[in-house]
Amino acid sequence: MNDPAPTTQAIEAVLRAVLDPEIGESIVDLGLVASVEFGQAQVRVALVPTSATCPMSEVLLQEVKSAVSAVCPANWEVFAHIDFGRKWDPSRMSPALQQRFGWVPRQD
Repeated sequence: MNDPAPTTQAIEAVLRAVLDPEIGESIVDLGLVASVEFGQAQVRVALVPTSATCPMSEVLLQEVKSAVSAVCPANWEVFAHIDFGRKWDPSRMSPALQQRFGWVPRQD
């Protein structure tokens, strides 16, 4: 019997539980998840770096792969990478986290 493919909602739920190792906040709320793409028996997760020299990037990538693998069929491959072509800024954070951190968007 084939296990069903994971849903986007299931992937987001497990990613929401992955905490940034330095800040201790959800990578989803921090706006670090750039994309989640499905292929044939695979999931690819791209993350936005908060800095070009993030010392914890390998730990974070492993935690993402482990979390996503937990909701995928055993024969699926999970890939996670940092997309250094994208730039992170505080506007990527969830509104609740922006408020908690005291970040107020500029009024141009």
